[in-house]
Amino acid sequence: MHRDFVQDVATLLTYAMQDLPDVEKMDSPMKEVKKDGLIIKNTMYKNPVLRKMHLELAEINDMRILHCVLFPDPHYALPIFGCDIVANDKTVTAAIVDVSPVHGVDDRFYSKIREISNNFTFSERRPLPLWADEIFSPYCKFMRISKSIEIANFYCIVMNYLNVFSNDIHHTLKDDVWVDTMKRYDDQVYYCNQQKKNDKTRGILEKLFDKEWADEYINTVLFDLPCLKEQQEKS
Repeated sequence: MHRDFVQDVATLLTYAMQDLPDVEKMDSPMKEVKKDGLIIKNTMYKNPVLRKMHLELAEINDMRILHCVLFPDPHYALPIFGCDIVANDKTVTAAIVDVSPVHGVDDRFYSKIREISNNFTFSERRPLPLWADEIFSPYCKFMRISKSIEIANFYCIVMNYLNVFSNDIHHTLKDDVWVDTMKRYDDQVYYCNQQKKNDKTRGILEKLFDKEWADEYINTVLFDLPCLKEQQEKS
């Protein structure tokens, strides 16, 4: 049941990404990776507002892992949507969802997220690691899940956070103020660099492959840095 939950959330995320306007599938580096019982599948999309939508599904032994991040183009005042799940046949050992703040996202957006967040509580909340403290919002949900009702509740939170995020994509206009764009660019760089401090992810990849491979995967697939069109034109 818990492994099926991972696929259910993956399906929800996939439909949400595909339903956005002007979506294109991106060429995914390391689209599929297999080694020593590990299978990783990466799917990526983009549109004019989101520079990268990434869904990773991985399996090893009886464990199933989901990782999803939706990165806005820094020209748009939108947060970073993220969701991760680690589950086996018996329990969901970790489930997290958040819309991480960046410069220019006002309280109008977070008032909706706050209302959703306040409707749900979980019995086995987990503390955030130190590297995550400064990049997640106060409405981040991070927990261990063993009860069926809490599995359903987490699914609802992901769906509702996604709905708020997707609606804002339709209504957020491009911000041509360069200073504000650069602040959001810096926020995304900081978010990615903090995520790269996750020793658990790096440790698993280094153990199965090696340090060089793990670095490349983390830096080019999981948390590549944004590149503004203006920067590309200057280079």
